[in-house]
Amino acid sequence: MLHVPAGQVPVTVVPMKVSGGELRTRQVFGRQSSLMIASRSGGYHSLPHSHDCEQLNYVQAGEIWVFVEDTAYQLRAGDFLRIPAGAVHWAWNRSQKDCELIEVHSPGLLLPGAGGGLQLLSDAEQDAGVDAVPNRWADASYRDREAAPLAAHGVTP
Repeated sequence: MLHVPAGQVPVTVVPMKVSGGELRTRQVFGRQSSLMIASRSGGYHSLPHSHDCEQLNYVQAGEIWVFVEDTAYQLRAGDFLRIPAGAVHWAWNRSQKDCELIEVHSPGLLLPGAGGGLQLLSDAEQDAGVDAVPNRWADASYRDREAAPLAAHGVTP
């Protein structure tokens, strides 16, 4: 199947390692990429992680801080951000409103407990499956580095 109606892509609450909030996703896979609509609730604060896929983000609604290694990016609706493959990163929705991102991962990203999403493959591609990689949790001490990059933006943690 190369097409799926929106109502047939399930919403999954992903059991990410967080200190607050939740991540709800709708995800589909192609052969070498995945596309995800990711909604992070107010207060969402993930633990640092990485994956062997490039990640492209577009903020559809709301705002969120994304940390990539030692740099903080404040993203608002309409902004784009690229996270290189292998880079340690994490997100913090410091507002009380949901933030919705459109994310593309190449190769695709296997989210913990999300069941792999729907595969948009032709009949001829079914046997080949999808190329996808898992999250790897990084040392939680990366979170200790938030203060300096936030301060550079005039923000108190």
